[in-house]
Amino acid sequence: MSGQSQIRNKLQLAVNAPLKQRIAVKYVMQGLKPEELSDYIFTRLKSAGLHENIFTQAAIEAIYSASKGVPRLVNSLATSSLMYACSIKQKHVDEEIVYQGQKDFDI
Repeated sequence: MSGQSQIRNKLQLAVNAPLKQRIAVKYVMQGLKPEELSDYIFTRLKSAGLHENIFTQAAIEAIYSASKGVPRLVNSLATSSLMYACSIKQKHVDEEIVYQGQKDFDI
């Protein structure tokens, strides 16, 4: 079982004690560090078949600023930025595209 911090909070309730006792492995994933974000995004781009990093350093910093390194949010912001860049026919994602993607896709 994995999930968000809300699950951990619910497991603290007395009514859920039997379930909590049956969980053998517990791990809390921290967000990515700023220096890890570029590699993380590039690895995801490579797995999609792109072999060049199309995100500028300013775009990476904007994504980190908005997501605090939480992978789920990083993925959403990167995807919305790519969709926005595509809609305006840009081949690279810069800081402004991240902000516009975030605004247009309500992330």
